[in-house]
Amino acid sequence: MIHELIITSPLGLVPRELELVYPASSYDIPVTGIWDEDEKKMIKTMLSKYLSKNKYEKIIIHLPTELTDFVKEVIKKPVISCVGRPTSDESLENLYNVLEENVSTFKKVNRKERETENITCIASYQFGEKSGRALLKNTKITGRYPTLKVMENNKQLGMLIGDRGFISLTMYGVEKISDYCEYKVEISDDFKPKGSILAPGIIKADENIRIGDEVLIFRKNKLIGVGVAGMNGKDMEKLLYGEAIKIRHITF
Repeated sequence: MIHELIITSPLGLVPRELELVYPASSYDIPVTGIWDEDEKKMIKTMLSKYLSKNKYEKIIIHLPTELTDFVKEVIKKPVISCVGRPTSDESLENLYNVLEENVSTFKKVNRKERETENITCIASYQFGEKSGRALLKNTKITGRYPTLKVMENNKQLGMLIGDRGFISLTMYGVEKISDYCEYKVEISDDFKPKGSILAPGIIKADENIRIGDEVLIFRKNKLIGVGVAGMNGKDMEKLLYGEAIKIRHITF
């Protein structure tokens, strides 16, 4: 019933579900409290676009005054809960009271339901919305955050690992999203890859593949494996050297 959206610079907006994903997971920059006009414009633009796609019944701003002053310009009738510093006892008590007042009429969301929603969001960000929802359909989440397994009929489809922030797929998971996922590569049919696939062995790669993406591997148009991209899709097709994909699972 409550969704957290972190506002900071230089990242802009970070939904709580993506706190484990780079670069948010590696963010360690002290905040000075002084916001220049470029930062203000960036944050207001991102927030406006975000709120045009994501609708909320009510928005609570729990930010320092200098940040609240320009963020509230793009929010209709916000509730401001911060008094001075966001982490002061007075501010936290005020936030507690505001939240308690606004969620009292809603049914409590249990931990398993929230974990399913969170990992669906991560999967949608990682693989695309259609793939993410397809992966999580009719599944059960086990484990304890940030290490969670996606299970279907006692088969593991994937695992969220805190250090990486993404879902690592098994072949069962790959097969379930293969019709929806764009991150595909076609390799030459004259070799059998083992630990990794070098760029010269790739015939075709989706141009949207980024370094670190989970990649579906095809040979002769048949799904044979999954791995992690070591370069972007364009470089996979263009370069004549270098590790393009580190293989996680392979079948023949």
